[in-house]
Amino acid sequence: MSIQILSPLNNPNEVQPLIEEGAGAFYCGLLPDKWRQNYTVATSLNRRQENNPIIGTSPHMTTFAELEKSVSLAKEKSIPIFLTLNEHYYSNPQYKFLTEYVENAIKAGVTGFIVGDIGMMITILEMDKSIKLHVSTAGTAFNSETVHFYRDLGASRVILPRHLSLEEIGELAENVKDIELEAFILNSRCANVDGFCTFQHGLADFIPDKDQKKNYENACMVIYNITADVRGVEEDEAEEILKNKISWERQHFWSAMHIDDRPCGVCALYDFEEMGLAGVKIVGRQNKTEKKIKDVRFIKNLQNYIKEKKPGKQEYRKHCQEMYQQTYDSPCLVFKCYYPSVMEGV
Repeated sequence: MSIQILSPLNNPNEVQPLIEEGAGAFYCGLLPDKWRQNYTVATSLNRRQENNPIIGTSPHMTTFAELEKSVSLAKEKSIPIFLTLNEHYYSNPQYKFLTEYVENAIKAGVTGFIVGDIGMMITILEMDKSIKLHVSTAGTAFNSETVHFYRDLGASRVILPRHLSLEEIGELAENVKDIELEAFILNSRCANVDGFCTFQHGLADFIPDKDQKKNYENACMVIYNITADVRGVEEDEAEEILKNKISWERQHFWSAMHIDDRPCGVCALYDFEEMGLAGVKIVGRQNKTEKKIKDVRFIKNLQNYIKEKKPGKQEYRKHCQEMYQQTYDSPCLVFKCYYPSVMEGV
């Protein structure tokens, strides 16, 4: 069975064309007017700065009627839809709104929720034990013990943090039982740990000088120096620490590119098939429909290539790089790679 391609979804009109290209599941956000009216720009419902009027079109549906229509269209093809409710945590006063939100989403027919906050996971499962629960990357599952903790809590799938290496994912997959795993495959690569991030994205929209936008798109991309304090440390140990410290060059490099500058991990699809992963996730709720279609088609074509041609691993990876160039009119570069170790020997 091929890995499920999880595609972002923004409105009912995207359902049919994305299914035709090979989407095996959808995830989406929904932002009711009630949330916009009660909370500020910085108070996110699902890790998007959707309340910001400056940013423009929100990458979300705004009514449960839209969600219900999307679910109905997807169910005709037996394609599940998951609703993102994946902020790191929610305050107690927000739970009254959120429980009503979950009830309305269940009535709309969603297959399940993508959640990062443990309190919200427990709340949802208390409301409906039959609902599927996928643990967001905000759940910071770095090892099999954490994955099994979520399994025992009631989760059916864990979305692995995108800073994990291919080798770490492989080792983790070998030690996981009775729960599905999903990995990121395309768009919005992050050099940091999602689940520990408290930065406000979209910072550039509040900076009057738009010339600064390249360097200050997100707070994590601001150029800063990283040093090591070795006072009180033995000389030999201090020398080793300073030799291996993360240098300012790394941050300078990170600030020179954007997290959405066509990062890709499709060369690892071959390995993910071998590992038995359940799904691969395309990031981009905010992307235009044409971009989503292109991304789903790209990955589906590579899945078909593996199935029909049965290439060796290196042959497959060379094909990936050629297809990436053809699809996105951009060379495959190691600093844009989710899993750079796959490029060794290619």
